[in-house]
Amino acid sequence: MSTYNKKSISWGSIILMFLLLFPVGIFMLVKKMTTEKLNYANNGKSLQRLGWVLFSIGCIYIFTGSSLDFQGEDERNAVEALIFLIILFNGSGLLCIFKGKKYVKLARKFNRYSAIVNANIDHSIDNIAAEYPVDYETACKDLQLMLDIGYFPDSYLDLSGRELVTPQKWQQPVKVMYYESTPQTVQPNPVQPNPA
Repeated sequence: MSTYNKKSISWGSIILMFLLLFPVGIFMLVKKMTTEKLNYANNGKSLQRLGWVLFSIGCIYIFTGSSLDFQGEDERNAVEALIFLIILFNGSGLLCIFKGKKYVKLARKFNRYSAIVNANIDHSIDNIAAEYPVDYETACKDLQLMLDIGYFPDSYLDLSGRELVTPQKWQQPVKVMYYESTPQTVQPNPVQPNPA
């Protein structure tokens, strides 16, 4: 059974755990990202939103800390705790934003490769690289990563033949049939007399 079909952790519960129990939220986030490998676009966008929420919380701590007047030993401990929270929330927020952008970019790249492979019968890596356009080594690396993640089931790279080998069902061209919108009448052939 594919890991993609398993029930995944919801983004709401991850955000809730980030706010209540930060380490548990990090664990849940890593678990979601590693089990939903074919869902990079949605996970990347959600990760960016989570990053902006965490960054905003860090900014609230900055504004709160700048408005307070700290004096004495207890206040010094409060300042250290406040600085820790600012670094924690702003740092993790920025990390989530940048990782989310990386996932969205990766999803676009994978979608483009998928479109190129699915549109052509010839799966030569050189042709795929030329259509993308990237060099041969980059195309090999990207296609191997896609195969490892689960794109193109039962396929593999044949580096000696310089091609992506796919099962028969992927190699058949898709036949599209078009029907005219106006009905056509068929005239029967007139009966010819039988010459005797």
